[in-house]
Amino acid sequence: MPGFHIHLAIGNRYIEKHGIKDKESFLWGIIAPDFAENKTKSHYTKPSKPNASIIESSKNKVCIEDFLKENEVKTDYEKGVFLHLLTDKIFFTEFFPIDYLESVTYEQFLKDLYTSYGLTNAYVEKKYQIKFSKELLEKISLNIKENAKKKHIEGQKGNNIIPIDKLDEFIEKMSDISIEDYLKQYSK
Repeated sequence: MPGFHIHLAIGNRYIEKHGIKDKESFLWGIIAPDFAENKTKSHYTKPSKPNASIIESSKNKVCIEDFLKENEVKTDYEKGVFLHLLTDKIFFTEFFPIDYLESVTYEQFLKDLYTSYGLTNAYVEKKYQIKFSKELLEKISLNIKENAKKKHIEGQKGNNIIPIDKLDEFIEKMSDISIEDYLKQYSK
């Protein structure tokens, strides 16, 4: 999934472009699914086949249709959660080159992903003017460490797989979307 910085950059740009009224609730919605104790549940992840490829597994990381069966997207908080899930879905299914995903193990992909976050977070924070309260920064840091431990990649280095120019394009693409149009598309 995109890291907190990427989600908040998309959220900030979305607010600028779409005039969200309750900005704070929207931004909390943008990061809420990643703070859930059970991320499989908060992201409506469908189980993958035991030996599924990274590409096949990525398609199951977020099931927006299941989210919409259980939730109405009316408040700005709910719009933030929806945008988070949509961002994750598109990030995992469209951002990375297929030849890269076919050439690495899932463990290597995770190492590369977490290394990339470490290399891009300061850039994203500065460019998109992301402000963290001390409490939120501590919570994010703890969440990242816990995830790395769970995935057995804590302290391991990988390659940068998130080029800055492509990341900027992704942030702009996701902040340009119409939540209403995607709601209609997934509700069919």
